[in-house]
Amino acid sequence: MNYAKVNGLSMRLKHFKAKPSWLMFSKNNGALFGSIILAAAVLLAIIGPWIAPFDPAQQFSSRSFHPPVWNQGGNFTHFLGTDDLGRDLLSRLLHGARLSLFLAGFIVLIAAGTGVLIGAIAALLPPLLRSILMRIMDLLLSLPSLLLAIAVVAIIGPGLSNAVYAVILVLIPQFVKLTQNSISQELCKDYCIAAKLDGANSIRLLTKHVGPNIVPAVIVQLTFSFSTALLDIAALGFLGLGAQPPLAEWGTMLAESRSYIQYAPWTMALPGLAIFLTILSINLVGDGLRDALDPQLNQ
Repeated sequence: MNYAKVNGLSMRLKHFKAKPSWLMFSKNNGALFGSIILAAAVLLAIIGPWIAPFDPAQQFSSRSFHPPVWNQGGNFTHFLGTDDLGRDLLSRLLHGARLSLFLAGFIVLIAAGTGVLIGAIAALLPPLLRSILMRIMDLLLSLPSLLLAIAVVAIIGPGLSNAVYAVILVLIPQFVKLTQNSISQELCKDYCIAAKLDGANSIRLLTKHVGPNIVPAVIVQLTFSFSTALLDIAALGFLGLGAQPPLAEWGTMLAESRSYIQYAPWTMALPGLAIFLTILSINLVGDGLRDALDPQLNQ
């Protein structure tokens, strides 16, 4: 009898009887709210450069600190007002959305691919080598991600590209640790033991049996790492270690406007609000996905 096939069939039947994950996700009001905000942010990031009324670097010297439309003296020409150089804030926020979100997405994909690969290899290493590698990962994870990113940028130099490399290096240990732990737990389960008895080698065991079962955990980690990457890129830009002026990046916009917070508070409030809402929405979606994809909740 092919025990691996029988066990796999029983698992599929179990998941078939389980409550659909998407239905559980749809009942989470916070996750739905986060999904709407995140979808709007992604849509604006995609179409932003086409709907922006002005070039983000275009300066209107006679309209510096022009107030937003809801303030006295504001008008619809500069709906969200202008900054100290007379640049349209709406245009800069829309271009910044594309830069911030797409960079964060790129960072997470590279970090996830690298981390999952290293974690899978670590799970197959001899115990001594695996223990040494995991202790290194634990050491890196014990440091705050932003502090570690600042240290890396301080070594390789400031700039947007170096900030991207730094955040990627910071996020990789999270995926390594998650993948190695998840694979180690799965390898101890009955269906893996049955597959081994059926003659499955390590590669087949990982790709055909274990891999699909750790996907939910990786997806959840992707969402939380996405918010971490977005926040770290903005923080490095704010500290002058990431994107440099006049690039329209949300963290850099915050840094440029902090001197004018009393005179023109909208120049700092608007990019800050954009960062806050985007990260909040990502975390709400991550919480919803974690609850919906948790096997213990779907039994």
